Amino acid sequence: MSGTLSARTAALTPATRRFLRWLTVVTLVAFAFRLSLLTSIAARDPNGGDPLYYHLQANFLVEGKGFSDPFLWMENGRLEPVAIHPPLFTIWLALASVLGFKSFLAHKVMSVVAGALAVAAIGVLGREVGGRGESGTRIGLTAAILAAAYPPLWSIDGQLWPEGLFTFTVTVTVWCAIRWRHRRGLGWAVATGLWLGLAALTRGEAIIMSVVLVAPMMLTGDRNHRRNLVNLAAAGVACVLVLAPWAVRNSLRFEMPVPLSTNSDEVLVYANNPYAYGTADEGRFLGFWFYPWQDQIRAQIGGEPPGDAAQRAAFWGDQGRSYAREHLDRLPVVLAARLGRAWNLYAPFQNAAFDKIDGKSERVSIAGVWAWWAALALSMPAVVILRRRSVTILPFVGLAATVSISALYAYGGNRFRTPLDVAVLVLAAVTVEWLGRQFSGRRAVRS
Repeated sequence: MSGTLSARTAALTPATRRFLRWLTVVTLVAFAFRLSLLTSIAARDPNGGDPLYYHLQANFLVEGKGFSDPFLWMENGRLEPVAIHPPLFTIWLALASVLGFKSFLAHKVMSVVAGALAVAAIGVLGREVGGRGESGTRIGLTAAILAAAYPPLWSIDGQLWPEGLFTFTVTVTVWCAIRWRHRRGLGWAVATGLWLGLAALTRGEAIIMSVVLVAPMMLTGDRNHRRNLVNLAAAGVACVLVLAPWAVRNSLRFEMPVPLSTNSDEVLVYANNPYAYGTADEGRFLGFWFYPWQDQIRAQIGGEPPGDAAQRAAFWGDQGRSYAREHLDRLPVVLAARLGRAWNLYAPFQNAAFDKIDGKSERVSIAGVWAWWAALALSMPAVVILRRRSVTILPFVGLAATVSISALYAYGGNRFRTPLDVAVLVLAAVTVEWLGRQFSGRRAVRS
């Protein structure tokens, strides 16, 4: 095994070895920095919400309680199957629990590891976009450095949210799709489908990429339509095989189909109400979500709706859809606000204040707003640069579409923008590398 690894290492080009060496350094620095945040902005242990849910459920999993509702167990000792979130982040945290590390700190470290892996993956993606030569190496390393320093990413890590792992799986999916585009082989098609499935098992909206990113990548670029269709089908089968165990488990536990999570239904009641539509509380929550609205409906109906977790989620989804149908005149404004929040172009500093709901520092979130705008501005010239180099921009369009469609369906917020962050950071690295070469060229001419 060691001989094979040494042979493969020796076969790498000098540029590749240099890239991997420096990428390792950047990743380790990113990991150390994120780890240090566990003593500052991420020091507080969650006392509710999704972070506590993931922490408790990870321990439930290794204790034989399965994917049960930890809050219901804490209230009355009853185990009830749930699928409010896909399972991968719970499984990721449970890797530490299996080894006996069940504390908040252990799970936060696992979250930090995922965030550092995301930095490395963004670097690898940047190099793939830039090519395997010196230019690609500079773009990849620049992308990794930007990702390591980018507040909207590192402010999530250590908070026990799944976005670090989601960012990693999304980035690897895009990298595999680009590798397929370069080689058009069945193996890379299967790899793309596998990683797409893993991304969807982290956050369900990743499945949108199948339509707006994977399919366009595999159906365009040349005229070998039969091969492309076969490869796309292979990617689809691979994705379905990854999702199948979770979907089968859900079909056995619930009375209604739940391919990924029940949250896709339940979120609709938070996102479609007078507050989220801007007609209550002076429009403060326009385009966002308002959790207490669900409590108001509970009070009206005398508690939780009947049925299992999937049936209850369907009830909440019907409540949200009914409200939307009854207020169609407000939808254009609401959808525009959702999209504006997703791109941090509408009420950006209010978004930063709302980040406190997720346990994030408002000061760091404000810095994240400025970092996002700077990265977005730098990303725009890269679109022209890549087009002139005949490099496809479809992956970046697909990532932007994924975030935008998800926001239009539910609501906009900083935490859900990470696929778009990946696109913007890689594109920003392309621009920075191009500017660096222009500056070096002019300096060489002057000398």
